[in-house]
Amino acid sequence: MANKKSTAVAAKKAETVDKIEPAAFPDSFKVSQARKAVNALLAHHAKEKERISETQLMAKDEHVWLIVNTKQMPTKKSLKPVRVPLPHPALPPPPKSSVCLFVKNPQREYKDLLAAHNIEFVDRVVGLDKLRGKHKPFEARRALMKAHDIFLCDARIMPSMPKLLGKIFFDAKKQPIPVTLARKDLKAELGRAISSTFFHESLGTCTSVRIATASREDPEDAHTADQVMENLTAALPAVVSRIEGQWDNIKSIGIKTSASIMLPIWTSDINSLHTDADEKVMSRAKKAVKRGQVDADDSDDSVMHNDSEDEPKSKKQKKAAPTKSTTPAKKTATKTAAEPAKPKSPAAGKTKAAAVDIPLPPAETAPAPAPAKKEQKKVRAGKAKVAPAAAKKNVAASAAAKVKQGVVGKKKVAKK
Repeated sequence: MANKKSTAVAAKKAETVDKIEPAAFPDSFKVSQARKAVNALLAHHAKEKERISETQLMAKDEHVWLIVNTKQMPTKKSLKPVRVPLPHPALPPPPKSSVCLFVKNPQREYKDLLAAHNIEFVDRVVGLDKLRGKHKPFEARRALMKAHDIFLCDARIMPSMPKLLGKIFFDAKKQPIPVTLARKDLKAELGRAISSTFFHESLGTCTSVRIATASREDPEDAHTADQVMENLTAALPAVVSRIEGQWDNIKSIGIKTSASIMLPIWTSDINSLHTDADEKVMSRAKKAVKRGQVDADDSDDSVMHNDSEDEPKSKKQKKAAPTKSTTPAKKTATKTAAEPAKPKSPAAGKTKAAAVDIPLPPAETAPAPAPAKKEQKKVRAGKAKVAPAAAKKNVAASAAAKVKQGVVGKKKVAKK
């Protein structure tokens, strides 16, 4: 009974979520600009497909993605994607697309449930035990991901999917789609999930939604420009209605494929960006006034202009200041100490006499630091000479000791 109540509550929540009205297009949105972008994108993709077909044996499937850039990051993130209905399915319907269903244990119970509702378009049913055992290795999960195009999942086990599947499914944009298996018309529930696209909320400022198929192995499965345009106009209001702030929070909208750049469809007014920045500055000024850091009259200037002179110096700046003043003092001290020793050397006198007759630059008059190096060499040479004298003394002492030992030995022999 408890399981039936929980599934009924989940079904009601899903119905209320789907009832959110889509946001209307603003006056600045132009359908003609969107149509130009769609035609240009499909033409570019056709050229790229011909170029790639010369080097690759099997071409990859390409999809058209709707890109929405926001001004501010969202504050909440949910693992449950938002269903966006489309007039033309983004992926070809079964049997051209393979479908896999993740269910709770026991797995056989849900296989019998699908058979009872006469559902034949689900190719594979995988339970939690299989995900934790057979498909736990990386290679097994990668093979499962490549074997199917669409993955459905029981809404009750949706929170455990990221840990069980890993990032392979999310990088390939094959996130499982939650469905309620307690619906009376289960076949219609699964059919709506397969024919719709889904908006996955993230904590970034850029979101992407798949709206059409640009190319596939069978050319008939690809969407035309009119079909892409119909899906675009149907998906965009639904996606905007799920974003915080809706159109006021949107910066730009465009479309792209995985191998192309984004072609813009709509961009917000530049003046709105400046007004948002001014609002942020005013809010910071009000907070500074409340804290008592700035006067009410000077709040705008203090926030907009940060004078570096009034700011206290950091520890690094305080440490760097005395080092700069001390280094020249050391140089001057060394120079003054070396100056009285100049007249003692005869070479210095000759340079001074030459300086009287011929004017020389001040850099040449300064004596070279050669004497200091010679003194160091003399000291080192003296130390080197002392070492052999000490060694000779040690040798003489050892020789005298040997002689004494020999004399003492002879005396002992004589006494015997």
